[in-house]
Amino acid sequence: MADVSAHYDGSAPSYHEQYDADLIWKNAEYPANYFRLQKVIEILRDRGVSSVYDLGAGEASPIIAIREALSVDIRASDLSPEMVRLGKDNLTRHNMDPDWLTLVDIKDMEAIKVEAGRLGQFDAVIALGVIPHVEDDEWFVKAMSLFLKPGGTLILQFRNSMFSMFTFNRLTKEFILEELMAPVPRKFRDVVEADLDQRLAVDKPPIRRREDGHGYDEILSKFNNPLELAEVVKSQGFFDLSYRWYNFHPTYPMVAGGIDAQEYRQGQIDLESDTSWRGMFLCSAGMIIATKAH
Repeated sequence: MADVSAHYDGSAPSYHEQYDADLIWKNAEYPANYFRLQKVIEILRDRGVSSVYDLGAGEASPIIAIREALSVDIRASDLSPEMVRLGKDNLTRHNMDPDWLTLVDIKDMEAIKVEAGRLGQFDAVIALGVIPHVEDDEWFVKAMSLFLKPGGTLILQFRNSMFSMFTFNRLTKEFILEELMAPVPRKFRDVVEADLDQRLAVDKPPIRRREDGHGYDEILSKFNNPLELAEVVKSQGFFDLSYRWYNFHPTYPMVAGGIDAQEYRQGQIDLESDTSWRGMFLCSAGMIIATKAH
C-alpha cells in the first residue's frame, strides 16, 4: 500500500483548483469539493460557531474560505509536509497567520493529543477527505472529539459505499459480496459472484494510478457505510446526527459519456440542493453532522 502523505505531497500543487469557483465549468473533473465546502460553510453559519478546527486542511484553501466567509477563529493541520508548506504560503498571501496550519500525522494519537492540548477545544471540528485514509474509524472520531467543546459540532466527510448500489460496476460487486453478503456462507457468495461477473461492468471504474506509485487507488482510500459510520459516531458520545450529501450523479457514471458534458454537469449541480434520502444512493460522498454530548 502506497503512502498517504506521499500521495498528497504530489497532489499539493494543484489542490487549490478543486475549490476555485472560476474552474467549475473549465476543469474536466466535477468540482465536488467546491460544493462540499459551500455546504460546510452553510452548516457552520447556521450553527453560529465562532471557532473551528480542521483536521486535514490540505494547502489551506478550505480554512481560508471559511475564515473569509465567517470571520471565525480557525486552526488546522495536515499530514503532508508539502501541503503544509504551500498552505503556510497561501495563508500569508491572504494576510492570515501561517502558524494557523501545522504538520500533524493523523495516524499518531500522541501527536494529536499534543496538538489538542496546545490549542484547546473549538465550537466545531471538521475532517474532509481524511477518514478514507484511516484504518480505525472509532479511533479517528475520538481524535476529532479531542478538539471539540461539549455541545460542539462535528462534520465528518466519508466516501459513500451505498453509492455502489447505483454504479453497476466492480464497486457494486465488492459491496454485495463483502458487505451485504458478509455473513452468508462462501459457497452462496461464489454463486452470486459468478452471476455478478456476467451482469456488471466489473472492469470499471479504472484504477487511479500515478507514475510515482502513489495514486488515489494505490493508497488506503476506503469507503464507509453511512449507517455503520453513524453508529461509530454515536458510540463516541455524539447525538442529533444528520447527513449532508454531495457529488451527485444524475446517471450511473459509465453511461454519463452519452450525455452532453455541460448538460450533465448542470444536472449534477442542480442536484446539489437535494437534501432527500436519494443522496444516499446518488452521491459518491457525504458528511455526518453531529453534536457532542455535554
